[in-house]
Amino acid sequence: MYTLISKLSILLIILTSCSKNEMDSFLPLKDSWVVDEQEATSWSMVKSNNLPTLTGSQEWLNYMNFLEESFINYGVIDLYKNKWEFDKWNISEDPSNWTLSVDGRDIRVAYYGAYSGTTGLEGITAEMIYYDHDNPPSDIKDKIVIIPTRKHPSKPYSTNYLTNFTYNEYEYVLDGDTLPEPFEYVDPETSITFDIWYQLAQRLDQIPEDGEAAGAVIVYDMAYDRTKGLYSFPVPDHYESPTLILSREDGADVIQAAKENKNATIVLNSNVEKSEAYQLIGYLPGKHYGTEKDEQIILTNHTDGPSITQDNGALGILGIIKYFSNIPQDQRDRTLLIYLDCRHYMPGMEQAHKDVSWLKKNPDLKNKVVGLIQAEHLGEMDFKELNGEVIPTGYAEQSYLWTRNNDYLVEAAKKALDRYGWSRGMLSVPERPGPNGNIQQVWWGVGIIALANELRNNDQCNEYSCDEDKTSQSPLVWDGSSCEVWTCLNVPAYGQGGFLGYYWNKYSDISKWNSELFVQQTSTLIDLTGVLMYSDLETIKPILSDQSFRNADMSIAAPIDISN
Repeated sequence: MYTLISKLSILLIILTSCSKNEMDSFLPLKDSWVVDEQEATSWSMVKSNNLPTLTGSQEWLNYMNFLEESFINYGVIDLYKNKWEFDKWNISEDPSNWTLSVDGRDIRVAYYGAYSGTTGLEGITAEMIYYDHDNPPSDIKDKIVIIPTRKHPSKPYSTNYLTNFTYNEYEYVLDGDTLPEPFEYVDPETSITFDIWYQLAQRLDQIPEDGEAAGAVIVYDMAYDRTKGLYSFPVPDHYESPTLILSREDGADVIQAAKENKNATIVLNSNVEKSEAYQLIGYLPGKHYGTEKDEQIILTNHTDGPSITQDNGALGILGIIKYFSNIPQDQRDRTLLIYLDCRHYMPGMEQAHKDVSWLKKNPDLKNKVVGLIQAEHLGEMDFKELNGEVIPTGYAEQSYLWTRNNDYLVEAAKKALDRYGWSRGMLSVPERPGPNGNIQQVWWGVGIIALANELRNNDQCNEYSCDEDKTSQSPLVWDGSSCEVWTCLNVPAYGQGGFLGYYWNKYSDISKWNSELFVQQTSTLIDLTGVLMYSDLETIKPILSDQSFRNADMSIAAPIDISN
């Protein structure tokens, strides 16, 4: 569909011994350079053995040390740690440190609410009060508030619900016949993906914080099997209302007791201490590294998270670096810039630590950036809830491959999906309507720094984020907090991300991860990194398109509204 450009042929000579006439894009990658399933498993075991890998913890440091050493072994230079101190909230993973009793009866607790203060081992005892979302109590101060999650809305669905909690349109997908219909509610008995996301996105921690409750219990409409180990997200900043999490089975009686204003005792034995965070930056140099002619491609993801895949994108980036390290520096047209963030599961997330960011502190570095690769949530399998148990559906988790509005980029991505067999990989171009004229999935994650200001439906962007006043009030700050922006780069880019159904959970370890899918996704990203490295920039330049197909509340980074 498109003609091979001269610089791309350089890489093809390196990658294969096949003749030029046999190829119209990248030919299969050189197998010995690609991470295989055995090596991918050994890398992933480092993370799995250190769950939860939360910023500042020894477990996170173990993971980061492995990444740093591995990058050095593959020729990465000028490694830099952008460090700062923060107040780290700690709690032992021993369940005796987070307990609940109601009217003298012990209740099984699924997990704790992160950053929600402490009671010490003695706990706190107070009267319970039930929180009805349709008719909320006028005063919850000094009480233990019992909060169920909101039910999914009925039709007609709001635009934000359709955008964020259903399948959207897409340019292309492998095995699309295994996916539910776009823009329809997905029952947890089919897949738990969107249901978990909808319940987590409600930011129920704000209720006890704003109401000065003595404590809180959040009751999720989930079986215990998928509620245990469920980590708070979006991650709140520190607040002083000790919070516990219950499943629907264990929460039903507690809700009834709260309606009768019975007493409860919460134990949340945690502490806060100073700790160190850092972003890791490094370079696999291209042929012009260190000169004014140097052009750079950012490889980015977070490093902190509670599960095997939240966030394991750094391992996919390691796979990219391993591959290109086999190509001599003088044949790498562009430098690969590794940017690994650490703020996704820190208190308050990225928005609370915006001023310390390496990108914020080095705005001029964007002048060298000509492309971006985002990698996160690799190797995820799909799960459903049936008869109180979480069981595999037998499919890969639906996951996205995003790109910019450029036919060359789109066609290269289609070919890569076909070439590496990434099942249920959904190619989305958020900047243009799908085949039926409807929205394609928003670009989640830190990779949205590749987008342009013009696409954010926002005329108040600054050097860090787009309309901070607006985003600070949003349940999720997709308007710019993860944009980080350097005022949003507007460069050709690809992003990859699974939707995390069972992977918000600390107990989602390597047994829930698939090595074959990881290799398929990493191979895809290696291929597309090559597109960005060797293509003429004019050929892959993003096209700023008419955004009229989006409703007013449906910008690329629309805040999530779960009120209806």
